[in-house]
Amino acid sequence: MKKSLTTGLAAALVTLLGVTSYQAIAYVTQAQPPSTSAVNLPVKPFEVDPSWIKEGKPNFRAAEFFKSHDGETSSGIFECDGPSTFEWHYQLDESIYVLEGGVDIEYEGKKFSLKPGDTVLFRAGTTALWHVPKGIRKSWTLHDAGKPARGLASLLK
Repeated sequence: MKKSLTTGLAAALVTLLGVTSYQAIAYVTQAQPPSTSAVNLPVKPFEVDPSWIKEGKPNFRAAEFFKSHDGETSSGIFECDGPSTFEWHYQLDESIYVLEGGVDIEYEGKKFSLKPGDTVLFRAGTTALWHVPKGIRKSWTLHDAGKPARGLASLLK
């Protein structure tokens, strides 16, 4: 019994070391190099599914300024003019930080407002109703926790 436990623990440690080593090598060989100068990255217009727009004519603009080597995480800037009301369907976990403007949100049965300096997290598989009175500029970070994590999260709800 003691020998089986020791063998199992040793196998788990070797596996953990192998996974950690693989992740470290992938990061070192695939990560973006550090910046050596500033880069001007203008936001560009994009469209969403027209059924998401409930009121107004929002002008959506965004720019992605970071993507992790494994594609699991990305960050960028998003802008939208108001007045407008629209749904946003979250395919990945998204955290935002409001830089300018504001928005009134209906999410998971709650209503709240965001202003500059506020932050919030939206979970993958959920939908929020956004009402932008004048305009909003936010920083966003998307994270793909993976199917197993999303499945477990939905089971624990």
